[in-house]
Amino acid sequence: MESDMVMHHGGCHCRRVRWRVQAPSSVVAWNCNCSVCSMRGIIQFMVPSEKFELLGDSKECLTTYTFGTHTAKHTFCKFCGITSFYVSRAFPDGVSISLKCVDPGTLTHVEIKDFDGRNWESSYEREFAPRSQGAVSTELEETEALVDDIDGDMPVVIGAAVSNGISSEI
Repeated sequence: MESDMVMHHGGCHCRRVRWRVQAPSSVVAWNCNCSVCSMRGIIQFMVPSEKFELLGDSKECLTTYTFGTHTAKHTFCKFCGITSFYVSRAFPDGVSISLKCVDPGTLTHVEIKDFDGRNWESSYEREFAPRSQGAVSTELEETEALVDDIDGDMPVVIGAAVSNGISSEI
């Protein structure tokens, strides 16, 4: 799977926030209907934090919104307001990347799956519990499953495509 890893670049609309992230060229991204994700229109995929790097003066251009337990750090550009990434509560060692904020050219395939974040518990059971009980394919076992469960954050899977999703070529 390491051979599929590429360096993606991205950021906000005004380009004051810029980052790069090492991730597969093919990703599973999640379209969550929780209140925060719905209002922001974010479709996201997750990466380990050591694969993510803010570039230049980007940190000075960020501000953060928190709610609930204040553990999740919903970062956005304080100039244009775009959330190009954030740090989730349940996976503080990871970064959630907004798919629409990745510069064109490095993503070769994206599978977008819907996640019912308004009904997190039943959605998790339906989408992820069977895999955690050994019912995953060999392909998925080679990928890293990361679960984010509080403050409206959604479960995410890095890497291989899974069934029940909408597959789209980029």
